[in-house]
Amino acid sequence: MLIADDFGLGRDHDKVILGLLERGKIDGTSVMIDGDIDPLDIERLRQLRERGAAVGLHLNLTHGFSGSHFHRPLDELLRLCLTGRLPQEAQSAFHGQAETFRTTLGFLPDYYDGHQHCHCFPGLDRIAATLPREHGVWVRVPLPRTWAGRMLNMRAGGPKTVLIMILAHFAARTFRRAGWKTNSDFSGFLPLDRPDAVARWLPRLLSARATGTLMMVHPGSADDRSQCPGHSPQSRVVEAEILSLQA
Repeated sequence: MLIADDFGLGRDHDKVILGLLERGKIDGTSVMIDGDIDPLDIERLRQLRERGAAVGLHLNLTHGFSGSHFHRPLDELLRLCLTGRLPQEAQSAFHGQAETFRTTLGFLPDYYDGHQHCHCFPGLDRIAATLPREHGVWVRVPLPRTWAGRMLNMRAGGPKTVLIMILAHFAARTFRRAGWKTNSDFSGFLPLDRPDAVARWLPRLLSARATGTLMMVHPGSADDRSQCPGHSPQSRVVEAEILSLQA
């Protein structure tokens, strides 16, 4: 399953993701519900879900939108969580995003994941485990199942992936103890600040994924005014081009 993160980050990004969904190049997308989403694109997304696309909630505490509520820079948020100083606003932020998703799209998320994997941070995983769900709803765990998969993703994504995988290992316990379904395998770590490396590694990750692997991707537009710190706008273009050429 190929899932595009960051729907809602910007309207140009959204149109790239919708185009890939409509052409069957990806299987679903994770929505940053506090972004400025075109109502026409919301309707396109609803129609795609009716045709089988997975539509999840991309829980966000690190990217600030105009007029949005609580957020913190990634390094600060991770430091607070690792030292046991969980921000009090986190619970209302997660649950508020889930409610906004439901009222905007008309259904609960098919799954939950987190922008920059924040839903796996210590303490935030326990909050994520209390989010509303229906039968079959699952939560993403960014941890490859096999050691071969972990090594490949570490080579592709760089040193940061080691910490994410460690956090994901412990978060998975939290989710499963709370009765959540999780993905059995994962892939998609990339150095998103380096388009040349993305162009080199994304095809390798795509060809190496096993049946049942959940793989995250980040296609989008370099022209969108809304971009994520640490993500090269051109990397999104490279991902979109590679995905569009898939059989």
